[in-house]
Amino acid sequence: MSARLKQDEPITSNRLDKMKQGIIGKPISRIDGLAKVTGTAPYAAEYRVEGLAEGVLVTSRITHGEVVSIDKTSVMSMPGVIAVVDDERLTTRAAQGTANEAPQQDPRTVCYWGQPIALVVAETFEQARDAAKHLKVEYRATGGAPLDPDGVTPEEQEDETVNQGDLDGAMASAAHTSDVQVKTEGHASAAMEPHAAIAEWVGDRLTVHASLQMPNYNITELADSLGIEEENIRLVSRYVGG
Repeated sequence: MSARLKQDEPITSNRLDKMKQGIIGKPISRIDGLAKVTGTAPYAAEYRVEGLAEGVLVTSRITHGEVVSIDKTSVMSMPGVIAVVDDERLTTRAAQGTANEAPQQDPRTVCYWGQPIALVVAETFEQARDAAKHLKVEYRATGGAPLDPDGVTPEEQEDETVNQGDLDGAMASAAHTSDVQVKTEGHASAAMEPHAAIAEWVGDRLTVHASLQMPNYNITELADSLGIEEENIRLVSRYVGG
C-alpha cells in the first residue's frame, strides 16, 4: 500500500480514503484471469517431466485404531504397478508444524477416516488409482467416531452464539411455517484443477510443482516431513485453480 495507517488512528473520512486506495467501486482485472478463462494457465499436474510415474494415496477406512498389515503383493501384479510405499512419514503427520513440537505417534496409528497410510505408484494415474482401491489392508479398530449419521446423538449446545431466541414460540405464532427434513449426499466444491503435485529429484535437490497459497510455510513443512534441508527444495506454484 502507498499509505501507512497508524494502529491508533481514528476511523475518519480521511482514513477511509487511504484504505480504499481508489479501488472500491472500480472493476479490477485479475492478473491471471485471462490465462485461466482461456485454458492457457498450466496447473500443477500439467507440467511435463520425463519418466513421470503416477502415485495415488491409499487412505484409512476406519476412524481410529491401527494398521495391522498392508499386503503389497495384492496389487503388485496389476497392470502398470511399480511400487507400494508405506513409509512411516505418510502417517506421522510431521508436516503440520515440526516434528519436534509434539511426540511422534506410532506410524501405524490411525487417527481419522481418510488418513494416508500408503502410496501406490504406477505408470499411469488410472492404473495407480485402480490398484489403490484394491490394496488389501488389515486394520484393528479401537473405537472412534461412528460413520452412520443416524447413529449419532446431536450434542446439546448451550452457547448463546448457537442457540438464540425462541424457535418454538416463533414457529407457533408465525403466519406460515415450513418444517421439513432434507438429506443430501456429501459433495465438494468444483475447483478448476485436481489435487495433485509433481515431484522431481535431481541429485539431492527436490523440485515440486503444487498448488500452494503459502509457499514460505509450505517449504518448511515439506522439509520437516521429508527430513531434508529447505535449501534443497524448490517449490513452484505459478497458478492455483481452486
